[in-house]
This record gives sequence, C-alpha cells and structure tokens, in this order.
Amino acid sequence: MSIDEDPAARSPGPSVQDLLAADSRPVPASLLDHGYVPQGTAEVPKRRYTSSEFAALEAEYLWTRTWQMACHIDSLRDPGDHVVYDVAGQSLLVTRTRDGSIRAYHNACLHRGTKLRTGDGRVASFRCPFHGWRWDLDGTLVELPADWDFPHVRNDPTISCLPEAQVATWCGFVFVNIDPGAPPFEQYADKLVEHFDRDFGLEQRYVSFHAVKEVPANWKICMEAFAEGYHVIATHPQILEFTADTNSEYSMWADSPYVTRFYNGFGSQSPHLGELSEQQVADAYLAFAAKLPSGAVPVPDGETARKVVAEVFRAAMGDRYGHDMSGYSDAEMLDAILYHVFPAFAPWAGVGQSLVYRWRPGATPSTCFMDVIRMTPVPDGADRPDPAPLQQLTLDQAWHEASGMGSLAEVFEQDMANLPRVQAGMTSTGKRGVTFGNYQEARLRLLHRLIDRFVLEGLATDGRSTDVVAPYRVPDG
Repeated sequence: MSIDEDPAARSPGPSVQDLLAADSRPVPASLLDHGYVPQGTAEVPKRRYTSSEFAALEAEYLWTRTWQMACHIDSLRDPGDHVVYDVAGQSLLVTRTRDGSIRAYHNACLHRGTKLRTGDGRVASFRCPFHGWRWDLDGTLVELPADWDFPHVRNDPTISCLPEAQVATWCGFVFVNIDPGAPPFEQYADKLVEHFDRDFGLEQRYVSFHAVKEVPANWKICMEAFAEGYHVIATHPQILEFTADTNSEYSMWADSPYVTRFYNGFGSQSPHLGELSEQQVADAYLAFAAKLPSGAVPVPDGETARKVVAEVFRAAMGDRYGHDMSGYSDAEMLDAILYHVFPAFAPWAGVGQSLVYRWRPGATPSTCFMDVIRMTPVPDGADRPDPAPLQQLTLDQAWHEASGMGSLAEVFEQDMANLPRVQAGMTSTGKRGVTFGNYQEARLRLLHRLIDRFVLEGLATDGRSTDVVAPYRVPDG
C-alpha cells in the first residue's frame, strides 16, 4: 500500500498531487509519475558515517563502480580543455580531443604514477612533470625520453596508452564511471533521463554559479541534509508560512532503483501552523523571495497564493533572463523538485529553483565536498554565455563568501550548522543506530541499502569474505 492510500500516514493539508491538480497551467507529465517502495524500519549503523574501514570499502567498491557527474560540457568547449575529477582517491582527466569526442583518462603517469594534471585548463598534450613522458589528447604516448630504455613500453600500445573510464553526456553534463563493465548511463539513470528529456531539458541553460565547499561531515550526512523536508520546522522556521514541508512527496521507482525524487511544494503553508489566509501565505513568500512588503501583491478572492506568486516570478524571471516564462506551470516556477541519482548527483527540475548538487567524500570519513551549481536559461536569441568560474570554499569559510550565492546562503548556513553536530553524535555509544522515518526518510534508507549492495557485490567478485562489512551493514527489515 502506498502512502497516498493511507490518509493517516501523512500530514493534514493538500498533497503534492493536489497542488498539481490545481495548477493554473498544464503540469509536466513527469510530475504526475510518482511511486513509493517501502524500505523497512531497520536502523542504520552509525559506524557507517565514522569508520575509516567502511570509507575504504566505499572507495573501493562504490566510487569506482557508479556513474558520477564530472563537469559541465561548457568547460570542455575546445580540444585540450580538461577538468580534473577527484573522488575517493581516484583522479580522472576529462578532456575534449581533437576529433570532438570527450574522454576520461586515469590521471596518473604510466611510468611512476605522477599525477599528470592537478587543475583544470587547456593544453595541447599531457606531459608528466617528473620525467617528461607525454601523451596526445587521444591518449597515445607521443614522447618517451630515452626510449631505448623502454622497448617493452615503446613497442606495445596496449600498455603505453592512457587507460580510460566510461564517459556519458546528458543534458549538458559529463558523467564518468571507472568500471568498464558498468551499464550505460542511460540505463542506470533511466527515470531521470525519461523525465528530463521529456519535460525538463537543461541543454538551454548555462552554469551561472558554481561553488564547492569542504564540509565538516561525512558525505552521507551532508547529502541526507538536503534530501528531505522533515527538518524545515526546526532548521528553517522562516519558510514555514509558505512551505508545505511535511506534505512533501518522496518518490522511488522499483524499475529505476538508482533514481529518486524529493518534491516540496511552495506557496502552500506548513501543516505545523494554524490556518493562514492565501494573502498571508503570499505575503510571507514574497517577503522572503523578493523583499516585498505585506500587501504589495494582493491575492484576489478565490485565487491561491501559488497562482499569484507564480505569476510574479514569471514576470520577474522573464525580465531578468530575457526568456519567455509564460508557458511554465506554477509547479515549475515555485516548487523544490529535487531528483537524485545514486550515489551523489542531484539536479532540480523546474525553473524557479534551478540548482544542481554534487557530493564527494573528503580526506577523512568526517569531511566531504559539496558542489552547488545554478543553471540559468540562455537568453532568447543570445549566444551561450561562458560558464561561471568555480569558487572553492574551505572548511572555515561560509557559503555567503561565494560571490553570487545570494539568499541561498542563509538557508545553506542553517543546514551547515547542523552537520558538525550530527557528525559528533555518530560517535555516541548511547544508541548505535540512526532511526529513519518510514516515508519522509525512506530514500535515505534506500541509499544505504544500495551502498551495501555495491560493496557486497564487489567483495564477492574479488573473492573476499563479506565478514568485513558485517559491523556496518544495514539489517534486513
């Protein structure tokens, strides 16, 4: 039985599907496609967030076998343009070759392992700074100093070419997978591909903001903080008047297990509050989003705050971006519609909040990196703008120090304030497991079960005992 079939298993007030049914315009079909796959009630062992041993298992069997977003294709416009993608001890050199194709090479010299490139840029070839071995953009070895000493390399192209990872491009993003036997990205992320290709194409958007911050928490803790609306009442109380937090919808699809969705309706009040008028909801929303005083935009009798605020946003964003917004539904203008591709890529659908998140593990189990990217529509009839430069924030820096973060910084800092405390609590022995809700946090439990699946399959493939994962494994049920 799904959550929607059990009225007692949700908060009072309109559901996401109710909001979509009342939209002032036709809504994308993808938003009507929702599902729920029960994930049980088992607690998740805390040691998964703190153990170096478990982090090593993730590094060996998760990050080397899953599809991950490496960069946006606009960073690879010309031959020799390259991005260094580092994750869990692995480094890939993602580049555009002279024939226009995009390849991802292992970023290590085949001589003695020196990292070929340490940052993004443009080169004519990849030359090792240690002894001068040099590879062309197509991965072939073209310079071997004192080649007389390496006949076993010079005469065997199978060991002289840079080894490659799988590459896929989708909606302007470049994805990589180190596992040569992994299924194609389009199959792995089929529900995402289906929905975005039909309804939420990102190809006509460009990267107008990109910042990455080192965070003092495990990557799973950080990712989980952005995966549910249950925390709004305590962490973001300033948005309760116009956010239907505990009426958010969480979708999982049995036929597409690596793609999930978190849908939080805006312009509708939180069930935690007493009943508000549509004018009160609109006033609170516009005060937060546009700094407008109460009553600046009246809500006519019989109209909803969602309809009125969506129209304000259409006009404002159309002027700002030079793009016709009249055809977008209220849902696309207002709502937080966050898809997630396992393990760590999360693009938002819609246009009102067009963001992309990415997470990667840090140098220790108690740190990670989070990327925030804003995707802005290319102005109608204009050339595609250059992508915004990457801004890098350290552990000690705040999100508001990233130029262009805007009002998002306040909300993000509220989230960030929780994370070190969550990480610290994972070492408490008073209770050894994390308790997730059955619906609002079911996607989080699924994430952990998928991690276990990849680790266990990897151990089995290598002929290793699964006993090593026993202390960390999420129990059945």
